[in-house]
Amino acid sequence: MLLMSNQQQPQSWKATLKLRYENKLGKTYLIEKAHSGPLMVQKPFYPETPLCCHTYLIHPPGGIAGGDHLDLSAHINSHAHALITTPAATKFYRSVGPQARQTQTIHVAKDACLEWLPQETVYFSQANVYNKTFINIDETSALMAWEIQCLGLTAQQQHFDEGSCFQKLEIWQDDKPLLLETNRFQGGDKFLQSACGLNDHKTLATFVIKDPQQKLSKEMIMSHLPKDDSIVSSCTYVNGLFIIRAMGHYAEETKNCFIHIWQTIRPLVIDRSPCVPRIWNT
Repeated sequence: MLLMSNQQQPQSWKATLKLRYENKLGKTYLIEKAHSGPLMVQKPFYPETPLCCHTYLIHPPGGIAGGDHLDLSAHINSHAHALITTPAATKFYRSVGPQARQTQTIHVAKDACLEWLPQETVYFSQANVYNKTFINIDETSALMAWEIQCLGLTAQQQHFDEGSCFQKLEIWQDDKPLLLETNRFQGGDKFLQSACGLNDHKTLATFVIKDPQQKLSKEMIMSHLPKDDSIVSSCTYVNGLFIIRAMGHYAEETKNCFIHIWQTIRPLVIDRSPCVPRIWNT
């Protein structure tokens, strides 16, 4: 492990990963997995059906520090189906100045399906972060994608008292924006505690669903949202997307809420029973 003084930043990691999925005779193959630096996938998994390729993104350093830049590019070709997740939370560590950057660009072709289900992203105090996810979909493609942002480690009383985070989530279709979401978090900002802001919630999450079969309804999704005060959540329907937003105090609670909704809607969106990635149980 590299040690860091107050004035020094360890050597930065620059990593890229390019993935491409293709349907061949009813099976989704990971036909390209080119990587440079510490960002990779080891092998695809098929725990449910040959059509659905489960893929785990692996970042061996275990966290992202100031000056690191991770760049993921993925293409889900026509009629292919990819479920992409991570083995653990993505952690952005404190920085002595340089910005840590993570960009994720995914294209989903005609009649393809993407399940983008990464575990939570944790921003440590004094982190300096730019984090963007861009997903471009076809009118006929199916999408279930979430982003779970956690400011600090609430369970360990490590709060996001200092630092800066610029987080974006964009969903496009045919070069037209369907959802442009931008969050700017500044450590110590009163907005984080304000009733008109995060109201002292430490976790902010968005779950986006595109249902080409049009079997879902907002009322049905709302019926599966938490009824207690542990998580503040709601659902809207905009530009053909169901958008669930949630705020909670603990990332685990929010993630479990989204997993429950995913398990409920998956059979309706893609006519397939839920299959929890094995890596979540390790």
